[in-house]
Amino acid sequence: MKILISDKLDDAALDLLDNRGFDIDLQIKVDAETLAEAARNAEGWIIRSGTTITEKLLESAEALKVIGRAGVGVDNIDIDSATRRGIAVINTPTGNTMAAVEHSMAMLLALARHIPAAHQSLVLDGKWERAKFTGVELYGKTIGVLGLGKIGSRVAMRCTAMEMTVLGYDPFLSVEQAKSMNVELAADLDELLGKCDFLSLHLPNTKSTRKLIDTERLGRCKPGVRIINCARGGLIDEKALAQALRSHHVAGAALDVFENEPPTGSPLLSAPNLVATPHLGASTVESQRNVGLQIAESVADALQTGVFREAVNIPVKDWHAFGRTRPTLDLVERLGCLAQQYTQGGISEVEVEYCGEEYDEIPAINAALLKGMLQPVVSMSVNAVNASVLAQERGISLSYTESGRPGNYRSLVKLQTRGDGRTHAFAGTTFADNAPRLVEIEGFPVDLFLMGVLLVFSTLDLPGVMGSVGSILGRYDINVKHFSVGRQQPRGSSLGLVAIDETLSHEIITRIAELPNIQWVRQVILD
Repeated sequence: MKILISDKLDDAALDLLDNRGFDIDLQIKVDAETLAEAARNAEGWIIRSGTTITEKLLESAEALKVIGRAGVGVDNIDIDSATRRGIAVINTPTGNTMAAVEHSMAMLLALARHIPAAHQSLVLDGKWERAKFTGVELYGKTIGVLGLGKIGSRVAMRCTAMEMTVLGYDPFLSVEQAKSMNVELAADLDELLGKCDFLSLHLPNTKSTRKLIDTERLGRCKPGVRIINCARGGLIDEKALAQALRSHHVAGAALDVFENEPPTGSPLLSAPNLVATPHLGASTVESQRNVGLQIAESVADALQTGVFREAVNIPVKDWHAFGRTRPTLDLVERLGCLAQQYTQGGISEVEVEYCGEEYDEIPAINAALLKGMLQPVVSMSVNAVNASVLAQERGISLSYTESGRPGNYRSLVKLQTRGDGRTHAFAGTTFADNAPRLVEIEGFPVDLFLMGVLLVFSTLDLPGVMGSVGSILGRYDINVKHFSVGRQQPRGSSLGLVAIDETLSHEIITRIAELPNIQWVRQVILD
């Protein structure tokens, strides 16, 4: 398997990939045409911040299964296009955490004590200007930390240790979680801004956070505030910040990231009281090695074992829990596949009820169900990455509920589909052997392994029907593995299900359909 690497990666990471048997294609600082050609038969692609993977590049990457970003930010990858193509995008959110935390603290201290400007004055200009570079202490000051994730929470912890008051803003954090960090959580960002002597940003660059700190919000900041951004460029309106620095409403800013990098022509470069570094947050020996090794191992595992750790476009939060969920994933995928082939028509609505024991990673389970449902009718490859997107494009809506009523089973998945004016129902479970079992179809109780090829037919519950079906199968040398008959009352309507070793020809299905009392016949291929 080929892995394309288009940004510099630590030698230890290259050795890891080589030892695991991958064909490594290094294409560093090449033009887009060369990159597109190199991506054509690559199954994995590893980048850092230097490569931008566009939709056009992805059109060339016909064999690509996974993109690995050595670092946290993935804004240089067209994730929507990758997702639709079923390409997983993974990153390394923890590999450079400590490097980013420590750089944020270094910038905070450098800003408070004018260290870069004082160094230039003394060493480069030969001046001794003690009074000019009088700074401020952190002790007793209030800092607002925007974003309390892996990096922001650690910055908050260190600011607390320096005896600062820490206010936090994070819409996804509970008050209890904030208290455990000794952080006072603010529900309103604008209210927080007016209380802070320092402001440190640790947010992703999304539609909702882009230029979050604009002219209006800078105006709401406490006069003399100092701002640190070592997170992502674009969180701050650079023109507005430059103007606030010149008016001294903002006493200083320390920036490691910019809207455009390098920030050629940015008004900030000529603004006073600016500390700037060229995106050095992850630039430590340890961090470079860690993220390189982590992304190499993650991409290798994704391609060789199917485990996609830290995937940003696969609905899995905890891979340990995901491992426990594998039997359920297999069950729902096969239920979805059965439902699609059984209905023989368009499905517009899917309702799922998860009964019994607590289910981990339900979004991933739902994606597996949609994968099974779409694969028989979609020409492109369907997987956990693009199943939800493809379903949405085809007008399929999915809703689910959780229930504590599994009936006679430890756990039970009930599936109901609607489309073309018809409703169909299925139910399945797993037993101690983790094998997927169909236990109900259209209200008829059955018991059949959801594997291989199934022959499903509707009939009247009369003597000799199963024997007649078996005779035709025997005549064509088709071996029966097991069968099940579902009925609600004697001599009423019933469903027959026969598990067989191979697919049936149109001729065989026609012969069975012509038997007396057979109403319809369908073949379902699950493997």
